[in-house]
Amino acid sequence: MSHTYEDLALDYAFEKQDLAEDWDRHISEAVGYFVDGRLRSYYIQHPDVAQKALGTLTYSKALLTQGHAKAALVFAGSAIEIGYKAALLRPIVAGLVHTEGLAEGVMTLATGHTGIDRFFDLLTAVLDDFGSVDLKTFVRNGAKRRFWDEMKEISVLRNDIIHKGDDVTLEAAVTAVEVAEALLNTILPEVLHTLALELKSGRILEA
Repeated sequence: MSHTYEDLALDYAFEKQDLAEDWDRHISEAVGYFVDGRLRSYYIQHPDVAQKALGTLTYSKALLTQGHAKAALVFAGSAIEIGYKAALLRPIVAGLVHTEGLAEGVMTLATGHTGIDRFFDLLTAVLDDFGSVDLKTFVRNGAKRRFWDEMKEISVLRNDIIHKGDDVTLEAAVTAVEVAEALLNTILPEVLHTLALELKSGRILEA
């Protein structure tokens, strides 16, 4: 009975007891085995994965121009969360799962978690490979802090507005919109470009 590269990679990962210690290495190996083709295939089969995030970002920008800082930050935070889960993390997880029937369940479990830190290593490995973006050091244009730290802070501010009714400054809302734009209009297109794809009018198409 023959085994695919995917089967061998998954068997190897499950047999290891020190997976947490060697997480980066395992992810790199997994990427090398099968993410490339399956990641591209997922985008082609689901060309609208970024549309909800982009629509939410557009709504956030409209709120910002009207001076509604709290609402703008909430929806910018939502655009970021939807964007990294639906347009980046979900396709990546789909690429790592070989059995089509199993993929949806794994994706739902993996992307349903509210925190973002648990996905840092996975996103870092794939973005570094396909998007030429190192999340460990990446700082967007005009910013002074690491992009990932900005994302985490916006998530906290968003939750504090929703659950505590906290206020935010206009500056914080502007930053949230800019971070969402960087994620959806800079990082995602770079990943797609590496896969010979492009984001055009909100849809992912073959370049």
